[in-house]
Amino acid sequence: MLLIIESCARLKSDTYYSGYIKEKGIRMNKRLKLPCVVLLGLWCLSLLTSTLQAQSPEKLRDLKPEEVRKIEGALPAKATVKPAKPRKLLVFWRCEGFFHKSIPVVNKAMELMGKTTGAYEVVITDDYSVFTKENLRQFDAVCLNNTTGLKFDPATTPDRCEALMDFVKGGKGIVGVHAATDNFKTWPAGEEMMGGKFTGHPWGGGGTWAIKIDEPGHPLMASFKGKGFKINDEIYRTDPPLYSRDKQLVLMSLDMSDPATAGAKGVKPSDADTGISWVKTVGKGRIFYCSLGHNDHILWNPAVLQHYLDGIQFAFGDYKVDTRPKPLASSGKGSDMEPKLQELLNKIKAYDWGQSRLALTELSEIIKKAHGDKAELAKIEKALLGVLASDAKQAGKQYVCRELSIIGTEQSVPVLAGMLAGEETSDMARYALERIPGTAVDDALRGSLRKAKGNPKIGIVNSLGQRGDTKAVRPLARLVTGKNEALATAAAAALGRIASPAATKALAAAKDKTEGKVQLVVLDAYLKCADKMVADGKKAEALAIYKELGTASMPKPIRTAAVTGMINAAKN
Repeated sequence: MLLIIESCARLKSDTYYSGYIKEKGIRMNKRLKLPCVVLLGLWCLSLLTSTLQAQSPEKLRDLKPEEVRKIEGALPAKATVKPAKPRKLLVFWRCEGFFHKSIPVVNKAMELMGKTTGAYEVVITDDYSVFTKENLRQFDAVCLNNTTGLKFDPATTPDRCEALMDFVKGGKGIVGVHAATDNFKTWPAGEEMMGGKFTGHPWGGGGTWAIKIDEPGHPLMASFKGKGFKINDEIYRTDPPLYSRDKQLVLMSLDMSDPATAGAKGVKPSDADTGISWVKTVGKGRIFYCSLGHNDHILWNPAVLQHYLDGIQFAFGDYKVDTRPKPLASSGKGSDMEPKLQELLNKIKAYDWGQSRLALTELSEIIKKAHGDKAELAKIEKALLGVLASDAKQAGKQYVCRELSIIGTEQSVPVLAGMLAGEETSDMARYALERIPGTAVDDALRGSLRKAKGNPKIGIVNSLGQRGDTKAVRPLARLVTGKNEALATAAAAALGRIASPAATKALAAAKDKTEGKVQLVVLDAYLKCADKMVADGKKAEALAIYKELGTASMPKPIRTAAVTGMINAAKN
């Protein structure tokens, strides 16, 4: 049994060993303790049941009293506007795909909000039979509460599709909560009606992301008081062409001037405009969608609940608000572009943390609009490099580096390379360089490695590993056996990411020349080389490494990982 638990630990090896790579090896002794191994085993067992947890249950759980109290404490005190007549909201929560655990929390929040404010009463169900013209007639709006994969198909369920579309076009409304855009996959008109569809979420529920208010003066945004904010929730990607500011009024969206938001794993250029909530009209009816609602605690956030109440009253038709789309402004090509660009660049040079990000947002919009026009982007890139070469504040330079990470070319490499040795500028320069394609970047990083010292040098080592630069193996190998422990562990981890034959050979030699934290990272990197061999079909070579690292003389986590590696290799 212990062997099974220990073997499970390797399933999370990247996370387990990243602590050492990030220079947290001082926790080594604690991590070797059996309770930690057991916890990892339990984590692995939880993975086996995760798919069951994702399925829609026959009956929803009852909320705990403290959860109800939290919702009640955050509810609006009264309706935003007086209902024109008694209103009824259908809260529909069926899931044919992923089941969000927040569904019962959202249901309760919708129910309590209606009772507390007097704005509406609710009916909560997951029964498809409600979607007939006759049954829908009693409702003023339908709330799709984290529904996924709903079966609306013109070929197999034409009456269902017609009933919902007529409901909206005839003057009723839809309120979409979070996963409401993960439906209607065989009903294009339904996807178009919603204004977007789920294609991924680089911004996971465990992260905290920045939100900017696109329409600070809009009535539905009153609860946020015109100020952007950060929130811990899962955010859905909104890919064009279904999502478009030409088709709907976007009220708030992700703030890509925030480093963590722009730097989320898997972010792509088209994510520069990711909507959070929007309104639109369909026929005589109304659509309100908000991406917030993956995590339970979102439903005891007063500003978010007020936003939902306002959106619901809009969907009913009680809250008369502007829904006219506001297409993205032109990038300013032609005679108008240079003065506008220069004005923004001057503001960015003076920008400091904590100040208004309006200039940053406007420039990001210009860059986004120029996407696909190489000549235009080259001009903008050159202008951004001018900011880096100026006496701009660090906040402005950091913003520029984030933009260059998206549009940067070899034109940017010399300027960014000149920032690599600086304590205050190295990280921002590396952030951009790591994402710019071409060998010029690798050459620049290797060249800077000789000049840099301290933390900048460690950062450059990390970047070389991140880019998988095989030409960096020799200088990295020298650092692994050097006297600087932090630099040695970074170099060993980088060799493990490169995982070329030369890197493997260097690690094999280093494992007998190092000790302590450095040796542990060397051994882990050596394991990663073996994992790469398995992926490349070189099982025999990989098994030789696993066998070497599976002996009793090796640290327990390394032995466990080696055994798991052998098992996985045998399966492939």
